[in-house]
Amino acid sequence: MSAGSSLRIIRFSTFELNLQTGELRQQGQKLKLQEQSFLVLAALLERPGEVVTREELRSKLWPVDTFVDFDHSLNAAIKRLRDALGESADRPIFIETLARRGYRFIAPVVQDGAPQVEASSPKAAVRPSPVDTVQVAKPRAAGGKKLWKIAVPAALLIIALLGILTWLARPLPPARVLNTNQITHDGVPKQEVILTDGSRLYFIETNGARAFLAQASVIGGDTSVIATPFPNIGLMDISPDHSQLLARNLVGTDLEAQFWTLPLAGGSARPLPDLIGHSGVWSRDGRQFAFAKGPDIYLANADGTSSRKLITVSDSAYWIRFSPDGSRLRFTLANQGDSPSIWEVRVDGTDLHPALKGLNGPASECCGVWSADGRYYLFVRSVSGRRFIRNVSGHRDDVWAQRDSRDFPHRFSSPFQLTTGPMSFGPPVLALDGTRLFAEGVLRRGELVRYDRRSQRFTPFLAGISAGELDFSRDGRWVAYVKYPERTLWRSRIDGTERQQLTDAPVAAFLPRWSPDGIQIAYVDLQSGQPWKIFLISAQDGTAQELVGGKDAVADPNWSPDGKRICFGRSPYSAASTKKIDVIDLSSKQISTIPGSDDLYSPRWSPDGQYLAALSADSKKLMRYDFKTQKWTEWIDEPGAIGFPTWSHDGRYLYYDNTSTENPAFLRAKVGRTRPELLIDLRDMHRYGKYGWAWSGLAPDDSALLVRDVSTDEIYSLEVELP
Repeated sequence: MSAGSSLRIIRFSTFELNLQTGELRQQGQKLKLQEQSFLVLAALLERPGEVVTREELRSKLWPVDTFVDFDHSLNAAIKRLRDALGESADRPIFIETLARRGYRFIAPVVQDGAPQVEASSPKAAVRPSPVDTVQVAKPRAAGGKKLWKIAVPAALLIIALLGILTWLARPLPPARVLNTNQITHDGVPKQEVILTDGSRLYFIETNGARAFLAQASVIGGDTSVIATPFPNIGLMDISPDHSQLLARNLVGTDLEAQFWTLPLAGGSARPLPDLIGHSGVWSRDGRQFAFAKGPDIYLANADGTSSRKLITVSDSAYWIRFSPDGSRLRFTLANQGDSPSIWEVRVDGTDLHPALKGLNGPASECCGVWSADGRYYLFVRSVSGRRFIRNVSGHRDDVWAQRDSRDFPHRFSSPFQLTTGPMSFGPPVLALDGTRLFAEGVLRRGELVRYDRRSQRFTPFLAGISAGELDFSRDGRWVAYVKYPERTLWRSRIDGTERQQLTDAPVAAFLPRWSPDGIQIAYVDLQSGQPWKIFLISAQDGTAQELVGGKDAVADPNWSPDGKRICFGRSPYSAASTKKIDVIDLSSKQISTIPGSDDLYSPRWSPDGQYLAALSADSKKLMRYDFKTQKWTEWIDEPGAIGFPTWSHDGRYLYYDNTSTENPAFLRAKVGRTRPELLIDLRDMHRYGKYGWAWSGLAPDDSALLVRDVSTDEIYSLEVELP
């Protein structure tokens, strides 16, 4: 579409491009855009979803006889355009770069102002010629007049019906965000679930891995904590009459937990009888209850009785929601080997299929909700494709919407984006009047700190960089770490000099480990769309090779002291993975299983090679394997989740943190003793990471290293227009 076309206005996301005036506006506000950047944008919008080559752009921007540094000038025009749209080349939202070829516009586009086709006059189509009039006999002429009286009203009726159908089937303008207001201001990290009864918001705040219930007014103000009998609570749903909350009592890293109801007007928490799972929701009419346990989805009465299995899915279903009419369920399918996606099934267990169509590019979608009238379905999308249910990987999420009316004439639209960066938004919940949505907004950043036992204070380590998961070379001169929130792997000298980035997107690095000779680093790649894999990478040039893959989510690589073997486990959060601990011989690539390691994970080889420490599947027990006797013994039993065990450098102690309790702490256990020693009280520390991923470790002098959360993490109200 050229500037001289009759199509004058193009809309995408919250932007509007006027081809006649050359103006770009965002939510009505005019943005500054230079002519070359405007021409590039117009050229890309001519052919959304298609590749526009660099040569084609050159011919549009500069005449043939113009002498210019084409590559530099085009790159500069593209950069200015990206700046105006609020995106970057490594995380494109609108413009995708195809190396050495050109560019492609990847966001949904709405074109306004299309000329209407003028209908021909029905009277002209049936008017008889003069010759016909002369030659027709009178009786025939009378019949012609009768036909005329029938044909004209019929034609007018057809035209009217076509007009009505055209009007009904016209593309509606997309939903859009009109205004954004911050609701909470307490600076406390929050989880994604937000519920509302119309006047209050209910949500979970966190301290490390410990989660507690909080509330705030829908118009903003102070946040207050709601007391519950659970040291670590998971929030699921609010009843249709807004009288009670649905919650879970979370213990350790167990995926499944007991469902409870919490009365909002006072009273005791009550368990739903014999119901255990990881996701649950009431139907809007208050008659049914749907929940997921393992790979199965169940339906029950609202009080939890008479449950029956509805369907079995490939892994784990989260964020289950009933359609407004109660006939369907939509849920997020968290396949370990694929990006999270949204699926739909009827309540009789039939017609299981992906729910969203018309989305392009690698991405993940999750956590959707219908508007009260069922006309819109809103959900979260991560274009990088790196969203994880348990918030492991760095990503930026946006709220998307899809018109989902099933009434005549079936106006289903392609999904379109409601929010744009730099803030990442969590799953939305609509206000009862449908004019606003509430969502968690996050700008992630951590601060690496070290605990000084003499002063009993935390001080910045490595200049307080936003990073964690540190591991030090055996000689103590080098450190490897994962930078947050990008999850890129870096290495540097212990003083921070000679820094080098070893990985880049789409790799999402996790728990790097130096080889004893300091030449290689083992790490886990959490890259979405693939099962977790273990790689070896050169500490000098960043050359990586896959070491262990497969369908299981492998994790926690640890070197043997002689550097000839690596032990590893599986993710405790994947229902599809078999929990066990294996050892791979690096010369033969043969893999063997540690005897008796079923339902154990997170292995840690002791510095002298005599022991292997590991955690139980629920993270509450610390186990120790003796390679001489080839037997496991229970070492420590904690009330909460044990996290990130780390051997002291002399092998006499194992350090760890204890979360999911009322008294989170950093502790150490001495070999041969079953009672741990408390080192640091962590109740008042806001740690970076959620759902058990708040890292802890040791510096070369065995002092504690943690990551303090300095993110912006609040709840926002977004005023929306849903045409």
